[in-house]
Amino acid sequence: MKFVALLSGGKDSIYSTLKAIQNGHELVCCAHLAPMPSQQSMEEESYMYQTAGSEVVRSQVEECIGVPFYMRQIHGHSKNKSLVYDNDGSDVSDEVEDLYLLLEQIITNHPEVTGVSSGAILSTYQRTRIEHVCSRLGLTSLSYLWRLSSQRSLLDSILDDGEIEAILVRVACPPGLMPYRHLGKSLRDLRDRGVLDHLKDKFGMHPAGEGGEYETMVLDCPKLFKHGRLVMDETEIICDENDDGVGILKIIDWKVEKKNSDCKEENTCSYNANDGRISCQQQITERVQTSVSSPSTPNRIDDIMTKHVVKSFVQSMHTPNVQMMRGGLCHISALLSPMSYNQESSEADAAVREFLATIKTLDNLFGTFFPNDTPKTSSHDILYVHLYLSEMSHFAKINEHYVKFFGTHLPPSRACVAVGKGALPGGRRVMMDCVLQRGSGGYLRSDGDSLIDRPDSFLKQAFQNKHHLLRKCLHVQSLSHWAPVCIGPYSQANTLRSAVVFLAGMIGLVPETMKLIEPTSSEVSDWEVQLCQSWKNAAAVLDGLDDGGGLMGGKLEDSLGALIYVSQSALESLFDHDDNVDPWKRLWSKAASISRESLSCNGGVIMGSVDGSAPDALPSDVDPSLYDEDGVLYGGYEDEGTWREISGNTASLTITESEKTTEVPLLMVCLPELP
Repeated sequence: MKFVALLSGGKDSIYSTLKAIQNGHELVCCAHLAPMPSQQSMEEESYMYQTAGSEVVRSQVEECIGVPFYMRQIHGHSKNKSLVYDNDGSDVSDEVEDLYLLLEQIITNHPEVTGVSSGAILSTYQRTRIEHVCSRLGLTSLSYLWRLSSQRSLLDSILDDGEIEAILVRVACPPGLMPYRHLGKSLRDLRDRGVLDHLKDKFGMHPAGEGGEYETMVLDCPKLFKHGRLVMDETEIICDENDDGVGILKIIDWKVEKKNSDCKEENTCSYNANDGRISCQQQITERVQTSVSSPSTPNRIDDIMTKHVVKSFVQSMHTPNVQMMRGGLCHISALLSPMSYNQESSEADAAVREFLATIKTLDNLFGTFFPNDTPKTSSHDILYVHLYLSEMSHFAKINEHYVKFFGTHLPPSRACVAVGKGALPGGRRVMMDCVLQRGSGGYLRSDGDSLIDRPDSFLKQAFQNKHHLLRKCLHVQSLSHWAPVCIGPYSQANTLRSAVVFLAGMIGLVPETMKLIEPTSSEVSDWEVQLCQSWKNAAAVLDGLDDGGGLMGGKLEDSLGALIYVSQSALESLFDHDDNVDPWKRLWSKAASISRESLSCNGGVIMGSVDGSAPDALPSDVDPSLYDEDGVLYGGYEDEGTWREISGNTASLTITESEKTTEVPLLMVCLPELP
């Protein structure tokens, strides 16, 4: 994928760009958001962008990296400060819209660009806004630092793997980091002398600066800076008038030392912040005054049905099951089209018509069972969907209409499987189950300031409840090393009342490549390693959850139950054995063993290690044999299989259940097709 890198000039955005290239993507150009020229003394306050050191980013990109540079001044401000960002472009006063307009110009000039990399690590605020802009422009967000590792490990990766040389250009961590003592100092030197570790132990500072304690400017990154490196000649320390512990390093004069010895010109090019060559007025992208329209929001169900669904339906014995519980929780199962369509040009077209009829039935149920809800109960209130298809080949066409009904903004979690032709009631091609919480859609999309006066409003009751959150949605749309990106209009997880988590279906995808994991030994089959990876992905998602108050998500052992789908090919692979053991029993035994082991060690994911809440000692339920003599999990390799294969010890590749097992109910179903 060809991508544009969002660069602040700091270590995170530079290292993220490098990681994107290492994952096979091609860098086309770089983009930067800079403060207005009138803001000269202190950094422009921004919740989204680092602007300290902004004056040298052009030199960093064009002369050190050697790609085109695009910049736009930040005209907007941090208007919408909630974690959930929703803007169709009609309000251009938010600073996020400056990013939209900048990227819009870039893809006009470079239509080959389909991805955007950023340095988001733990900031949901930043990530969701970048993903929102990417969604509106049809771009893929690349966020390879997102929940990559602990803060200390990430810092080591940036400095050692990335070979990055950076200095501090902003500090805001008194009494730890002080402007006149630490601004302009080498980040590597502060790490090596133990300064950052000391401040972490004494004040709880994030070693990688994720808490806003410091910001950096990269002077050199040999793996990315192929043409030159930055050298600071003259700088000035400017302290905040209201807080002498906060300050920035204003860069006045700098130069680029060329690395290309064939260059006929002088090997050093010097610049001044007031040089006309870097004038903000010359760099600025023209501001688009007209409102930018975004892709249309999800249409009303009647609009979706216009071209595809007949006006009247034949009555059917297959009526959905509706179970309503106290507090507005509702479970609707066995949602089917009232009739089966057999006169279509293809099976896929017939499946689409059945799906549209199914969601029409669902929409009618909202009006029938919840006629007086305020706000009106809709698809926004659904937090989990289980979609059953007769054939997986129908999925692509059905998904086009699924996204129109459920939308892409805070959608429900989803699992989708194919059960085989003729397996669904009445020969249907589509069936759906869903869980909804009345008022939860409005809860996610409201800040609670404008509540409905009705005393029985579920939305009002939810905001008045101080003990738990009614609903929280985890919807990560960026490619990363953390967990698989959502392929389609669904979320990784929806949490109900800060207690029950509805996870989306997990398959054995390697997050950073979005390709199915492959076995590293002939002794282990495809489905076995995919099942291991599925559990690992589920554990990563759980570890990424919180309840809004700093509490981490659960572990796999907290599961109320798990439904394991295996493909028919997995069962068929066990028919070749010479023994008389029933293939079903052999399949179940292997799947159960893998699952119990994953449950007992939480899929190899140490809960809270990325957020810094995990204890320094290894958890007692993690198998010590999975660590090498230096205490590194899998010897530093990506999984146990690779580690044992590289080390030559393949005798222990067969997964055995540990002595400590976690009793989570498991149900295994064998299906003709899986996603």
